[in-house]
Amino acid sequence: MKRIYIAILAITLLTNCNNSKNKTVDKSNRIELVPEPDKEAREEYEKKQKTLSQTACAFSEPDTSVVGIKIRNVESTLNILGKKTKLEGDSTHVFYSNDKKQKLGLTIHPGDYYSQVSIFTISYAGKSKLNLQQINSKEFETEKGIKLGISKKQIIDKLGNCYVVKDSSKNSIELNYRLELPDDSKTKILKSHNMPIYYASYKLTSYKLENIEFAFEYP
Repeated sequence: MKRIYIAILAITLLTNCNNSKNKTVDKSNRIELVPEPDKEAREEYEKKQKTLSQTACAFSEPDTSVVGIKIRNVESTLNILGKKTKLEGDSTHVFYSNDKKQKLGLTIHPGDYYSQVSIFTISYAGKSKLNLQQINSKEFETEKGIKLGISKKQIIDKLGNCYVVKDSSKNSIELNYRLELPDDSKTKILKSHNMPIYYASYKLTSYKLENIEFAFEYP
């Protein structure tokens, strides 16, 4: 009887030992195998993010003037509009082209010097004519050669591909360019004017440019 008892006890101990080893192996498998796919996915994600960052384009040559009037340059404004010109701040001053078919809006930020233009807008005048001063230019063209009536391709050829599309539909599209510190243009336009953000908007209808706006955002 005693021998039978010892045999049963031995078998029980061996069975428990084997179960314990199996559980250890299973636990070991969980630790080694389960987290590994997560690690690979994370490394792949980080690699793609790094590549995307390295290939991100930069808007490096923005528009800064229209018919000789330069952004935030008082002297250039007076040279075109006359030495006695006094464009007040916190307001937009509108001018016609010499044939009254186009309008140029010049906006002075609050607190800036008289005639220090920070926002330029160009559009067609429409049928209703107002009693506005005319500028001796048939078209309001930027120094990059951008003017009303040109195509999307012509805009991109001059300013590059670093734009965001807004309000796109079958017959209209808006291209938006933007510079924001610490990024800057080749000419360091933000740093030189001590401004944080520059933006430009080009709205096209039926494949033709019909509205232009570029500016320093009011800080």
